[in-house]
Amino acid sequence: MARGQRILIVEDEAITSMVIQDVVEGLGCEAVGPASRVPQALALADDAGLTGAVLDVNLHGEPVYPVADRLARRQVPFFFLTGYGAQAIPPAHGDRLVLTKPFHPPELAKMLQQTFSLATEPAD
Repeated sequence: MARGQRILIVEDEAITSMVIQDVVEGLGCEAVGPASRVPQALALADDAGLTGAVLDVNLHGEPVYPVADRLARRQVPFFFLTGYGAQAIPPAHGDRLVLTKPFHPPELAKMLQQTFSLATEPAD
């Protein structure tokens, strides 16, 4: 496992962000955030140590795409979470993976592993 990876969590629902954080940390990564508003997420997106991000598409009615744009410019891999489906993603980010809400933690773990090249290790 690529332990020590720093994954930004951008999610405005507290329970969902806690689930994401649990899964991220369960894979041996460090959770950054969560950020629940676009300005906060933009500030965290500038963290030089980020190795990936999970982005909720809609943050309190505001689209997350400025954060996605910033991460893309920095070549930080990310994927989207949304209850709206993949059709909600603009063409500029149409090649990004999308995990539809509601999701189950194993689905999220698989998406994290796929997006950030994480491999599971046997438990001690």
